[in-house]
Amino acid sequence: MAGEYPQCRKARPGKGPLALGAVLLIGFVISAGWSGMADAQSKAHFNFAKVFGTAGGGNVAPCRVISDPYPEFNTIGMDTKNGLVAISDTNMKSLLVYRINEASNSTHATRAIAQIKGPATYLSYATGVALDPVRRMMCVTENDVGDDVACFPYGANGDYKATVLAVPHGSYGLAFSQRLHQMALSIEHNEQIIFYRTGATGAELPLRSIRGPHTQMADPHGIYWDDVNHEIGAVNHGNWSQAYWDIDYNGGGHYQPPSITIFADDAKGDVPPIRVIQGRHTQLNWPSGIAVDPVHNEIAVANTAGHSVLVFKRTASGDAKPIRVIQGPHSKIVTPMSVAFDLAHNTLWVTNFGHSAMVFDRTAEGDAAPLRFIRNAPAGTRTAGFGNPYTIAYDSKRDELIVPN
Repeated sequence: MAGEYPQCRKARPGKGPLALGAVLLIGFVISAGWSGMADAQSKAHFNFAKVFGTAGGGNVAPCRVISDPYPEFNTIGMDTKNGLVAISDTNMKSLLVYRINEASNSTHATRAIAQIKGPATYLSYATGVALDPVRRMMCVTENDVGDDVACFPYGANGDYKATVLAVPHGSYGLAFSQRLHQMALSIEHNEQIIFYRTGATGAELPLRSIRGPHTQMADPHGIYWDDVNHEIGAVNHGNWSQAYWDIDYNGGGHYQPPSITIFADDAKGDVPPIRVIQGRHTQLNWPSGIAVDPVHNEIAVANTAGHSVLVFKRTASGDAKPIRVIQGPHSKIVTPMSVAFDLAHNTLWVTNFGHSAMVFDRTAEGDAAPLRFIRNAPAGTRTAGFGNPYTIAYDSKRDELIVPN
């Protein structure tokens, strides 16, 4: 745990850490490179005039830093044929690559065979991940900052120069169709699934999109492409406004219950879904990731705010109950962000937003314990929970910092 820096003590008007350093710390964290995790719970009173009067200009170090020195797992992509797992990291702005058979019950951090990170990678807020086993490429969507899809060949590592495709703002989910030779990605704010030619680069235009009020999408996140059943599905958080994509619209927005919307995979335009899973019995609560098992006809959902994984029949619709739920302290599922089926080993993978990815038996349910883990930090390591912190607020009544991702 990092503590207070020496320069803070010189300007501090009273006992305890300088609170102003905490108020300013997030900007320093972003630019200085996540140099450790400090405890921001201490209370202090300070004199702004004295602090600013003694603060020098130039390359000034922060007084305190709250940060996570380890990656924060987000979305998982898998290639079972080549035995690879790639997981996006929103904290270090990287893509971590592991061998599937490296998952174990060790409490130590799992050795990654690659960490793709640096300015040439274009990874500024890595979210969705998909692996293309035919082209042997790993692709990553850039969500709130990058507005691109960055792709890398198998074997890439370090500050590897990405092949980049410019895409609309707010891209999240990513999936490939080998049958149609297309790549699909969800666009959160536009309530849209957009389709490109596989291998598209630069400013290449999309082939088509699914968008409009009849689609019933509302802030779509994770997506899956089912080449067997010719379907594509998306999980939706539920917030919707046509004004995001229609500059002439002034009707406001609304919130609706979270949902799963499934379309024919050749759909185009403002088309209704062929099925919608939505309602109280679904238990959906900010679902962020989704995966399909076309062999056993199941869909798994990373139910982020519910701290659970929900499994539905692939053909379910309406206010359907999940056929299985994985949830509880033994499951170690906390803020799950993505799921993936490994049908070659009959397992289901789950990534927590933090330091662990868990491997479950495919049919696990209830408070089931994981079979194995991939960890980016030693077991038990606390997480700061930062993904992409932007603004910051100080609550003087509670003496707390409020940092949204």
